[in-house]
Amino acid sequence: MPPTEPEPHSYEEIREVVVDILLKRVAVQYEPNQYRHLESGVAQVFEKRRNPDNRNFHPDYARLHAFDSELIRDVFWDLFRQGFITLGMDRHNETWPWFRLSHFGEKALLTQSPYRFHDTGSFMVMLKREVPDLSPEAAIYIDEAVAAFYAGCLLACCVMIGVAAEAEFLRLITAAIANGTHGAKFSTVNKHQTIRRKITAFQDSLRPIMSSLPQDATEDLDTNFLSIQSVLRIARNEAGHPTGATPQRESVYVYLQLFVPFARQLMRLRRALA
Repeated sequence: MPPTEPEPHSYEEIREVVVDILLKRVAVQYEPNQYRHLESGVAQVFEKRRNPDNRNFHPDYARLHAFDSELIRDVFWDLFRQGFITLGMDRHNETWPWFRLSHFGEKALLTQSPYRFHDTGSFMVMLKREVPDLSPEAAIYIDEAVAAFYAGCLLACCVMIGVAAEAEFLRLITAAIANGTHGAKFSTVNKHQTIRRKITAFQDSLRPIMSSLPQDATEDLDTNFLSIQSVLRIARNEAGHPTGATPQRESVYVYLQLFVPFARQLMRLRRALA
């Protein structure tokens, strides 16, 4: 049976694998101190993910999609321009193709991309770790969203992210209206027809009482709401009608990551308003 053709990956997916290799979070055959070793390592990681049960796996036979090879080059030089990579490894190997993480890069990359995943299972484990009280309804839809992403159904993925976000947001509205002190301020939110208008009305009602709520429940609030509204805008227009938009894979990968801090903040707001 001929080997299956490797599938292409997004810039963000490749960047995360490159960073994992450089920080030695994953084991690969060669030390990542030459460019070809790094490229080989990325191929090995993706091959293991494609065929996790292959007991005959050999690193030398791992292959990359041609487009991935070019994206690895982009990622490498972007990391170099950002100061994360230094050309040359030591005084015995001072020039390209030798390289290493800069001292700045090693520290900086350790603090980036907290929401990392490479399949549906790893995404759901990460999400439930960050949002332990995620509703069963939202869990079903976001699980479908990740599955759609890996099946290449990007618009379907955005729709499912939007439905999951809506499910969590409606829980928040219910908690806010039931609040004994501030509930009256949120009583008109559900009068709006579309979810985006409800979000705007909720934010307007929340602002006067934000100073009385815990900081972790309100910091980055506007940023998180804007991110999820971007997803909603792809799937539906202002009137709630389908748009038929064609999102980019890289953008959708980011939207999945952004769902996590959004859902986590809604959880903290629910608890603050309980």
